[in-house]
Amino acid sequence: MMKSWITFSALVLCALPLARLSSQAASVRPLVTKLMIRGVNAIDASELSEGLATQPTKCRSILYTPICRFSRAPVFAQRAYLDDVELRRDLLRIRLFYWRRGYRDIVVTSRTERARGGTGVVFEITENAPTVAERIEVVQPDGLLSAGDLRALLTVDDGEPIDLVAIDSARALMRDALWERGYADSRIELDTSGVSNETNRGPVILTVLPGRRAMVQRIKVEGARQITPGTVQRLMNLSSGDIYRLDELLESQRRLYLSGLFTEVDIGALPTADSAKTVVVRVTEGPLNRAETTGGLTTADFLQLQAEFSRYHFLGGARRLTLRTTVSNLLAPQLNGSGPFYDVTNGALADDRELFLSPTWSASVDFLQPWAFGPRNQLGASIFTHRRSQPGVVTDRGVGGTMAITRDLARFATVTLGYTYEASTIEASDVYFCVSIGLCVGSAIDVVSQRNPLAPLSLGGRYDDTNDPFQPTRGVRARLDLEHASGATGSDFAYNRATVTASTYHSVTRAIVAAARLRLGFVRALAGTNRRLGVSSETTDLVIHPRKFFFAGGAQSVRGYGENQLGPRVLTIDPARLTDSTLATPCTLASLTNGTCDPDIDGLSSAAFQPRPLGGSALAEANLELRFPLLKSFGVTGAVFVDAAIVGTRRFGDLLGATATVTPGFGVRVDTPAGPVRLDLGIRPRVVERLPVITQVTEADSTFRLVTLGSTRRFDQAEASGGFLKQVFSRLTLHLAIGSAF
Repeated sequence: MMKSWITFSALVLCALPLARLSSQAASVRPLVTKLMIRGVNAIDASELSEGLATQPTKCRSILYTPICRFSRAPVFAQRAYLDDVELRRDLLRIRLFYWRRGYRDIVVTSRTERARGGTGVVFEITENAPTVAERIEVVQPDGLLSAGDLRALLTVDDGEPIDLVAIDSARALMRDALWERGYADSRIELDTSGVSNETNRGPVILTVLPGRRAMVQRIKVEGARQITPGTVQRLMNLSSGDIYRLDELLESQRRLYLSGLFTEVDIGALPTADSAKTVVVRVTEGPLNRAETTGGLTTADFLQLQAEFSRYHFLGGARRLTLRTTVSNLLAPQLNGSGPFYDVTNGALADDRELFLSPTWSASVDFLQPWAFGPRNQLGASIFTHRRSQPGVVTDRGVGGTMAITRDLARFATVTLGYTYEASTIEASDVYFCVSIGLCVGSAIDVVSQRNPLAPLSLGGRYDDTNDPFQPTRGVRARLDLEHASGATGSDFAYNRATVTASTYHSVTRAIVAAARLRLGFVRALAGTNRRLGVSSETTDLVIHPRKFFFAGGAQSVRGYGENQLGPRVLTIDPARLTDSTLATPCTLASLTNGTCDPDIDGLSSAAFQPRPLGGSALAEANLELRFPLLKSFGVTGAVFVDAAIVGTRRFGDLLGATATVTPGFGVRVDTPAGPVRLDLGIRPRVVERLPVITQVTEADSTFRLVTLGSTRRFDQAEASGGFLKQVFSRLTLHLAIGSAF
């Protein structure tokens, strides 16, 4: 026992000096818990603080924030200690930061003060007046860069601070502009020797030394093993004898990447004083056979599975063969209308529900030939089959083929001319044919629902200068699609259709991005459609293929609504509900037959009616979204958005007019290997509409006939949802999707 006590006492005595040493170390390097920079007005204070070595102790994750208020243990917080040497260097870093931005007379001091849980560091800055550029003068050979070019390239104006960061950016832009003209060895020299320390101002002179125009003497390919150098050179925009331009170099690099043959591409010229350049293309080949399978759950498609196999360099010449298949709507009978999942039947009758709960699919064999009739063209061909569904509206099946040629007009712009021939079969309820297409007689419906040719000629244009194909933070995207189908193209459905979509992305700060999109669409049927379909005597309206109508609502549209649920609608109702004798003023069988029944019956709730979307012939849609980081270390971002749309139709023009709405909302995105998984919650306003009503009557021969009532019905979606809580939740729409909204 005595021996144990002596051992314990020795351990305590040995531990005391260590504790004192630890205490002394902590006193030498106090914990920094607060950083303050005062007096900053002319620059971005956050950018300045990021460049300092002195930083405060920070919570490792936003999830730990409540714990970090009470504990700064290393597992929860990234601890930062005061370093006197780095503190003195930070004073120099601040002066240099300001000096490079034109503030050469600043005064900066530092001090420490007691703060909660440790020490606070304070930087006091007096900015004083900046050093001003009296004039920005560019000395260059005549006509090399025009006055308009210089206005666009120079990022500093006369009378502004001499911001060396902005001037360096301007010099880089000027060098790129000169390289685009072939002056790859140009230099831009900066002269600020005329700036006076007494007056704190002076001229800034940029001297352009273009050198000789560079030419491509030869192209050398390195790293190619299975791909021949000739194939690499055919994919490029540069060839021997061309002017060595920056734009052609970047476009060549982009094409080599997009070919799918290479995982790495680097293009540059060997260093030489000569204007004749040897361009070296260094590539790393990727596997020529690639297979990929993916799967996921979305609120619109339920369980979706996709498989793709690509054979690159198929038959040589960088050709590509791709097999694709997608199956969606799996588990629809089990998930439909439960939790966040849409009711894709949209209240369809029992006989029609199976149309929307059955699996949908698409399968295709695609062939791509680059360098078709020239390096700027590529030819594509495809054979396909599919079964598609517009939830609660219509499904259609088709099999056919397409051929298209695409030409690169510029670095960011392409144009595509294509032709598609498809045998299309429409699957829909009699209500849809009667209301949306205008066919209310069974014989006419049978004709249109048979397999008919759909063969449009299309012309499309694309422009995309965004900085990222999936999650851009700056740039513009635009897309124009024109379609024409008629007897001349081999189509029974004749129409003209046009859509234009434009999106823009802007970095508000380094972490916050503002994105906006505008989409416009229009479709019109052409004379001759009904005659070719064999229904000219059955309807006065021209038939449009249901896939060519416009719908709004959904995860990539107006997010306050379910998929395709925004737009012109009609109400359907069981005739027994209208003739219910318990109502105060029920309709009679005679009033149903002749359509004079008034559906605005006291005691008949909106819940008795089923809204059915029709689709529109015109669409205007706008989206505005602000994206910001939430949990940066976990790849989680947030967004707030406002969506708006107006969908119009010519059918029931005096009754329906156009349907418009604005819905706000918010959501989160999580980066995954399959792309960003997006969860958005849209808030729908309470909208009361007057909608046409369709019901059915039984004829003497026991057949059914659809009847459109002469009076409209006041329809309140919230009222149709039940009690107060159901009415509140009925205005919320949850979307689970993969990929950005736009």
